[in-house]
Amino acid sequence: MSYLKSSMLSLLVGVSVLTGCNSPSTDSVSEGGEAQTATTPVSSESLELLDITVSILPQAYFVEKIGGDRVEVNVMVQPGEEPATYEPKPQQLKDLSEAEAYISIGVPFENAWMDKIQSTNAQMLVIDSAQGIEKLEMAAHHHHHNDDHAEEAEHDEHGHEEEHEHEHEEKHEHAEGTLDPHIWLSPQRVKIQAQNIYQGLVTIDPENEATYQANLTQFLGEIDQLDQQIKQNLVGVENREFIVFHPAWGYFAQDYDLEQVPIEVGGQEPSAAELGELIQQAKAENIKVIFAQPEFSTKSAETIATEIAGEVLLITPLASNWSENLLQVSQTFADVLNQTGGEN
Repeated sequence: MSYLKSSMLSLLVGVSVLTGCNSPSTDSVSEGGEAQTATTPVSSESLELLDITVSILPQAYFVEKIGGDRVEVNVMVQPGEEPATYEPKPQQLKDLSEAEAYISIGVPFENAWMDKIQSTNAQMLVIDSAQGIEKLEMAAHHHHHNDDHAEEAEHDEHGHEEEHEHEHEEKHEHAEGTLDPHIWLSPQRVKIQAQNIYQGLVTIDPENEATYQANLTQFLGEIDQLDQQIKQNLVGVENREFIVFHPAWGYFAQDYDLEQVPIEVGGQEPSAAELGELIQQAKAENIKVIFAQPEFSTKSAETIATEIAGEVLLITPLASNWSENLLQVSQTFADVLNQTGGEN
Protein backbone atom coordinates (compact mmCIF):
# COMPACT_ATOMS: atom_id res chain seq x y z
CA MET A 1 0.00 0.00 0.00
CA SER A 2 1.35 3.46 -0.80
CA TYR A 3 2.59 5.79 1.87
CA LEU A 4 -0.26 8.24 1.30
CA LYS A 5 -2.95 5.55 1.55
CA SER A 6 -1.33 4.13 4.69
CA SER A 7 -1.13 7.57 6.28
CA MET A 8 -4.82 8.25 5.63
CA LEU A 9 -5.88 4.94 7.14
CA SER A 10 -3.69 5.48 10.20
CA LEU A 11 -5.18 8.92 10.70
CA LEU A 12 -8.72 7.60 10.47
CA VAL A 13 -8.01 4.79 12.92
CA GLY A 14 -6.51 7.30 15.35
CA VAL A 15 -9.55 9.55 15.09
CA SER A 16 -11.84 6.58 15.67
CA VAL A 17 -9.97 5.56 18.84
CA LEU A 18 -9.99 9.07 20.24
CA THR A 19 -13.69 9.43 19.50
CA GLY A 20 -14.53 6.16 21.25
CA CYS A 21 -12.57 7.08 24.39
CA ASN A 22 -13.31 10.77 24.79
CA SER A 23 -16.67 11.52 23.23
CA PRO A 24 -19.59 10.50 25.48
CA SER A 25 -21.95 12.13 23.02
CA THR A 26 -21.55 9.06 20.81
CA ASP A 27 -23.10 6.88 23.53
CA SER A 28 -26.86 6.35 23.75
CA VAL A 29 -29.13 4.49 26.17
CA SER A 30 -31.31 1.61 25.06
CA GLU A 31 -34.83 1.05 26.30
CA GLY A 32 -33.40 -1.46 28.77
CA GLY A 33 -31.04 1.15 30.19
CA GLU A 34 -27.86 -0.36 28.68
CA ALA A 35 -25.33 2.00 27.22
CA GLN A 36 -24.73 1.62 23.50
CA THR A 37 -22.10 3.26 21.34
CA ALA A 38 -23.23 4.69 18.03
CA THR A 39 -20.83 4.02 15.16
CA THR A 40 -20.74 5.39 11.65
CA PRO A 41 -19.65 2.84 9.05
CA VAL A 42 -16.83 3.98 6.77
CA SER A 43 -16.88 2.74 3.20
CA SER A 44 -13.57 1.23 2.13
CA GLU A 45 -14.26 2.48 -1.39
CA SER A 46 -14.24 6.09 -0.17
CA LEU A 47 -10.66 5.63 1.04
CA GLU A 48 -9.29 4.05 -2.13
CA LEU A 49 -7.32 6.51 -4.25
CA LEU A 50 -6.60 6.02 -7.94
CA ASP A 51 -2.96 5.02 -8.37
CA ILE A 52 -1.73 7.01 -11.39
CA THR A 53 1.81 7.08 -12.80
CA VAL A 54 3.11 9.79 -15.13
CA SER A 55 6.41 10.40 -16.88
CA ILE A 56 7.35 13.93 -15.74
CA LEU A 57 6.57 16.34 -12.92
CA PRO A 58 4.41 18.82 -14.88
CA GLN A 59 2.03 15.95 -15.68
CA ALA A 60 1.56 15.31 -11.97
CA TYR A 61 0.42 18.92 -11.67
CA PHE A 62 -2.17 18.36 -14.41
CA VAL A 63 -3.46 15.08 -12.98
CA GLU A 64 -3.78 16.50 -9.47
CA LYS A 65 -5.66 19.52 -10.81
CA ILE A 66 -8.24 17.27 -12.50
CA GLY A 67 -8.25 14.29 -10.15
CA GLY A 68 -8.17 16.34 -6.97
CA ASP A 69 -8.24 14.24 -3.80
CA ARG A 70 -9.25 11.14 -5.76
CA VAL A 71 -5.75 10.49 -7.14
CA GLU A 72 -2.31 9.53 -5.91
CA VAL A 73 0.31 10.39 -8.54
CA ASN A 74 3.73 8.77 -8.97
CA VAL A 75 6.35 10.36 -11.25
CA MET A 76 8.96 8.42 -13.20
CA VAL A 77 11.52 11.14 -14.04
CA GLN A 78 12.69 12.65 -10.78
CA PRO A 79 14.10 16.20 -10.33
CA GLY A 80 17.49 16.60 -11.96
CA GLU A 81 16.91 13.69 -14.36
CA GLU A 82 16.46 14.06 -18.13
CA PRO A 83 13.42 12.53 -19.92
CA ALA A 84 15.42 11.79 -23.07
CA THR A 85 17.77 9.30 -21.42
CA TYR A 86 15.91 8.27 -18.27
CA GLU A 87 15.81 4.61 -17.26
CA PRO A 88 13.06 3.60 -14.79
CA LYS A 89 14.28 2.13 -11.53
CA PRO A 90 13.39 -1.52 -10.76
CA GLN A 91 11.22 -0.40 -7.84
CA GLN A 92 9.30 1.98 -10.11
CA LEU A 93 8.53 -0.83 -12.52
CA LYS A 94 7.48 -3.02 -9.62
CA ASP A 95 5.16 -0.31 -8.28
CA LEU A 96 3.39 -0.15 -11.64
CA SER A 97 1.82 -3.52 -10.86
CA GLU A 98 -0.65 -1.67 -8.62
CA ALA A 99 -1.30 1.30 -10.91
CA GLU A 100 -4.70 1.91 -12.44
CA ALA A 101 -3.23 4.05 -15.23
CA TYR A 102 -0.03 5.27 -16.84
CA ILE A 103 -0.32 8.66 -18.53
CA SER A 104 2.21 9.09 -21.33
CA ILE A 105 3.18 12.37 -22.97
CA GLY A 106 5.66 11.38 -25.69
CA VAL A 107 9.03 12.06 -24.05
CA PRO A 108 11.87 9.99 -25.55
CA PHE A 109 12.40 7.44 -22.77
CA GLU A 110 8.80 6.26 -23.24
CA ASN A 111 9.65 5.01 -26.73
CA ALA A 112 12.28 2.66 -25.33
CA TRP A 113 10.39 1.59 -22.21
CA MET A 114 6.66 1.59 -22.96
CA ASP A 115 6.48 -2.12 -23.86
CA LYS A 116 8.22 -2.98 -20.59
CA ILE A 117 5.98 -0.57 -18.68
CA GLN A 118 2.83 -2.12 -20.11
CA SER A 119 4.06 -5.66 -19.48
CA THR A 120 4.26 -4.99 -15.73
CA ASN A 121 0.49 -4.67 -15.46
CA ALA A 122 -1.88 -5.98 -18.11
CA GLN A 123 -4.85 -4.32 -16.38
CA MET A 124 -3.27 -0.85 -16.33
CA LEU A 125 -4.85 1.70 -18.67
CA VAL A 126 -2.33 3.65 -20.76
CA ILE A 127 -3.60 7.16 -21.48
CA ASP A 128 -1.92 9.10 -24.30
CA SER A 129 -2.17 12.70 -23.14
CA ALA A 130 -0.59 13.89 -26.42
CA GLN A 131 -3.44 12.54 -28.53
CA GLY A 132 -4.82 15.17 -30.89
CA ILE A 133 -1.81 17.49 -30.61
CA GLU A 134 0.03 18.42 -33.81
CA LYS A 135 3.70 18.40 -32.90
CA LEU A 136 6.39 20.68 -34.25
CA GLU A 137 9.74 19.52 -35.59
CA MET A 138 12.70 20.05 -33.30
CA ALA A 139 14.44 23.38 -33.87
CA ALA A 140 17.73 23.53 -35.75
CA HIS A 141 20.62 26.03 -35.68
CA HIS A 142 20.20 29.45 -37.25
CA HIS A 143 23.05 30.44 -39.54
CA HIS A 144 24.06 33.69 -41.22
CA HIS A 145 26.32 32.74 -44.14
CA ASN A 146 28.55 35.21 -46.02
CA ASP A 147 28.04 34.34 -49.69
CA ASP A 148 30.63 36.85 -50.96
CA HIS A 149 33.34 35.35 -48.76
CA ALA A 150 32.45 31.88 -49.96
CA GLU A 151 32.87 32.95 -53.57
CA GLU A 152 36.31 34.47 -52.85
CA ALA A 153 37.61 31.58 -50.73
CA GLU A 154 40.46 29.42 -51.92
CA HIS A 155 39.73 25.85 -53.00
CA ASP A 156 40.97 24.29 -49.73
CA GLU A 157 38.95 26.73 -47.64
CA HIS A 158 35.92 26.06 -49.80
CA GLY A 159 36.40 22.35 -49.22
CA HIS A 160 36.53 22.93 -45.47
CA GLU A 161 33.29 24.94 -45.63
CA GLU A 162 31.62 22.19 -47.64
CA GLU A 163 32.66 19.67 -44.98
CA HIS A 164 31.18 21.90 -42.27
CA GLU A 165 28.01 22.39 -44.33
CA HIS A 166 27.66 18.63 -44.76
CA GLU A 167 28.06 18.11 -41.01
CA HIS A 168 25.46 20.80 -40.29
CA GLU A 169 23.03 19.39 -42.85
CA GLU A 170 23.26 15.94 -41.24
CA LYS A 171 22.42 17.43 -37.82
CA HIS A 172 19.66 19.55 -39.35
CA GLU A 173 18.12 16.55 -41.11
CA HIS A 174 18.30 14.55 -37.87
CA ALA A 175 16.53 17.36 -36.02
CA GLU A 176 13.90 17.67 -38.76
CA GLY A 177 13.15 13.97 -38.44
CA THR A 178 12.44 14.35 -34.73
CA LEU A 179 9.20 15.75 -33.37
CA ASP A 180 9.41 18.10 -30.41
CA PRO A 181 8.05 16.35 -27.28
CA HIS A 182 7.88 19.48 -25.08
CA ILE A 183 4.14 19.97 -25.53
CA TRP A 184 3.58 20.75 -21.85
CA LEU A 185 5.27 24.16 -22.32
CA SER A 186 2.36 25.44 -24.41
CA PRO A 187 -0.69 26.42 -22.32
CA GLN A 188 -3.01 25.95 -25.29
CA ARG A 189 -1.70 22.44 -25.89
CA VAL A 190 -1.98 21.65 -22.18
CA LYS A 191 -5.72 22.26 -22.52
CA ILE A 192 -5.83 19.32 -24.94
CA GLN A 193 -3.74 17.21 -22.57
CA ALA A 194 -6.12 18.08 -19.74
CA GLN A 195 -9.08 16.84 -21.79
CA ASN A 196 -7.27 13.56 -22.47
CA ILE A 197 -6.45 13.12 -18.79
CA TYR A 198 -10.07 13.83 -17.85
CA GLN A 199 -11.33 11.20 -20.30
CA GLY A 200 -8.88 8.67 -18.88
CA LEU A 201 -9.92 9.29 -15.28
CA VAL A 202 -13.59 8.97 -16.21
CA THR A 203 -12.85 5.66 -17.94
CA ILE A 204 -11.27 4.32 -14.75
CA ASP A 205 -13.66 5.93 -12.29
CA PRO A 206 -16.98 6.83 -13.97
CA GLU A 207 -18.77 7.29 -10.63
CA ASN A 208 -16.81 10.50 -10.04
CA GLU A 209 -17.25 11.97 -13.53
CA ALA A 210 -19.02 15.08 -12.19
CA THR A 211 -16.10 15.83 -9.87
CA TYR A 212 -13.55 15.43 -12.65
CA GLN A 213 -15.64 17.58 -14.99
CA ALA A 214 -15.87 20.39 -12.43
CA ASN A 215 -12.12 20.21 -11.78
CA LEU A 216 -11.38 20.21 -15.51
CA THR A 217 -13.53 23.28 -16.09
CA GLN A 218 -11.76 25.13 -13.30
CA PHE A 219 -8.32 24.09 -14.57
CA LEU A 220 -9.08 25.21 -18.12
CA GLY A 221 -10.07 28.59 -16.73
CA GLU A 222 -6.79 28.79 -14.81
CA ILE A 223 -4.87 27.99 -18.00
CA ASP A 224 -6.62 30.80 -19.87
CA GLN A 225 -5.78 33.18 -17.05
CA LEU A 226 -2.12 32.06 -17.12
CA ASP A 227 -2.03 32.56 -20.88
CA GLN A 228 -3.20 36.16 -20.49
CA GLN A 229 -0.64 36.83 -17.75
CA ILE A 230 2.20 35.51 -19.93
CA LYS A 231 1.06 37.67 -22.85
CA GLN A 232 0.95 40.67 -20.54
CA ASN A 233 4.50 39.96 -19.34
CA LEU A 234 5.79 39.84 -22.91
CA VAL A 235 3.85 42.75 -24.36
CA GLY A 236 6.10 45.50 -25.68
CA VAL A 237 9.21 43.30 -25.85
CA GLU A 238 10.85 44.34 -29.12
CA ASN A 239 13.64 41.77 -29.36
CA ARG A 240 11.92 38.37 -29.56
CA GLU A 241 14.99 36.15 -30.06
CA PHE A 242 16.75 34.15 -27.35
CA ILE A 243 19.63 31.65 -27.36
CA VAL A 244 19.12 28.48 -25.33
CA PHE A 245 21.19 25.33 -24.95
CA HIS A 246 18.46 22.67 -25.24
CA PRO A 247 15.58 23.48 -27.65
CA ALA A 248 12.78 22.82 -25.17
CA TRP A 249 10.93 26.10 -25.68
CA GLY A 250 9.72 25.81 -29.27
CA TYR A 251 6.01 25.55 -28.42
CA PHE A 252 6.26 28.36 -25.89
CA ALA A 253 8.06 30.49 -28.48
CA GLN A 254 5.38 29.77 -31.09
CA ASP A 255 2.55 30.61 -28.68
CA TYR A 256 4.07 33.95 -27.71
CA ASP A 257 5.77 35.09 -30.91
CA LEU A 258 9.32 34.46 -29.74
CA GLU A 259 12.24 32.90 -31.64
CA GLN A 260 14.28 30.13 -30.06
CA VAL A 261 17.91 29.78 -31.21
CA PRO A 262 19.24 26.43 -29.93
CA ILE A 263 22.84 25.57 -29.18
CA GLU A 264 22.31 21.80 -29.07
CA VAL A 265 20.51 20.05 -31.93
CA GLY A 266 19.39 16.43 -32.02
CA GLY A 267 21.12 15.69 -28.73
CA GLN A 268 24.50 16.72 -30.17
CA GLU A 269 26.81 19.43 -28.88
CA PRO A 270 27.70 22.11 -31.47
CA SER A 271 30.91 21.85 -33.47
CA ALA A 272 33.57 24.53 -33.06
CA ALA A 273 32.36 26.18 -36.28
CA GLU A 274 28.73 26.17 -35.14
CA LEU A 275 29.74 27.56 -31.76
CA GLY A 276 31.61 30.34 -33.56
CA GLU A 277 28.54 31.20 -35.61
CA LEU A 278 26.38 31.41 -32.50
CA ILE A 279 28.94 33.70 -30.85
CA GLN A 280 28.97 35.99 -33.89
CA GLN A 281 25.18 36.01 -33.98
CA ALA A 282 24.97 36.89 -30.29
CA LYS A 283 27.49 39.72 -30.73
CA ALA A 284 25.71 41.08 -33.80
CA GLU A 285 22.39 41.19 -31.96
CA ASN A 286 23.86 42.34 -28.64
CA ILE A 287 22.59 39.25 -26.82
CA LYS A 288 24.05 39.14 -23.32
CA VAL A 289 22.23 36.18 -21.74
CA ILE A 290 22.42 32.52 -22.75
CA PHE A 291 19.72 30.27 -21.31
CA ALA A 292 20.56 26.77 -20.15
CA GLN A 293 18.81 23.94 -18.34
CA PRO A 294 19.93 22.48 -14.98
CA GLU A 295 19.41 18.95 -16.32
CA PHE A 296 22.17 19.46 -18.95
CA SER A 297 25.82 20.49 -19.04
CA THR A 298 26.25 24.26 -19.28
CA LYS A 299 29.72 24.09 -20.87
CA SER A 300 28.72 25.29 -24.36
CA ALA A 301 26.45 27.99 -22.96
CA GLU A 302 29.26 29.22 -20.71
CA THR A 303 31.68 29.29 -23.66
CA ILE A 304 29.35 31.57 -25.61
CA ALA A 305 28.62 33.73 -22.56
CA THR A 306 32.34 34.24 -21.95
CA GLU A 307 32.96 35.29 -25.55
CA ILE A 308 30.12 37.83 -25.52
CA ALA A 309 30.87 39.09 -21.98
CA GLY A 310 27.46 37.83 -20.96
CA GLU A 311 26.01 35.37 -18.47
CA VAL A 312 24.19 32.04 -18.29
CA LEU A 313 20.72 31.84 -16.75
CA LEU A 314 19.12 28.52 -15.85
CA ILE A 315 15.48 27.82 -16.66
CA THR A 316 13.83 24.42 -16.38
CA PRO A 317 10.92 22.98 -18.35
CA LEU A 318 10.40 20.31 -15.68
CA ALA A 319 9.32 22.27 -12.59
CA SER A 320 6.65 20.66 -10.42
CA ASN A 321 4.60 23.87 -10.17
CA TRP A 322 3.85 24.16 -13.87
CA SER A 323 1.88 27.41 -13.95
CA GLU A 324 4.18 29.30 -11.58
CA ASN A 325 7.22 28.16 -13.57
CA LEU A 326 5.85 29.33 -16.93
CA LEU A 327 4.89 32.67 -15.45
CA GLN A 328 8.38 33.12 -13.98
CA VAL A 329 10.04 32.09 -17.24
CA SER A 330 7.94 34.58 -19.20
CA GLN A 331 8.97 37.36 -16.81
CA THR A 332 12.62 36.31 -17.10
CA PHE A 333 12.39 36.38 -20.90
CA ALA A 334 10.80 39.83 -20.76
CA ASP A 335 13.47 41.20 -18.41
CA VAL A 336 16.33 39.77 -20.47
CA LEU A 337 15.01 40.50 -23.95
CA ASN A 338 14.21 44.09 -23.04
CA GLN A 339 17.93 44.54 -22.34
CA THR A 340 19.10 43.12 -25.68
CA GLY A 341 19.00 44.36 -29.24
CA GLY A 342 20.63 47.35 -30.81
CA GLU A 343 24.32 47.96 -31.44
CA ASN A 344 27.20 47.03 -29.12
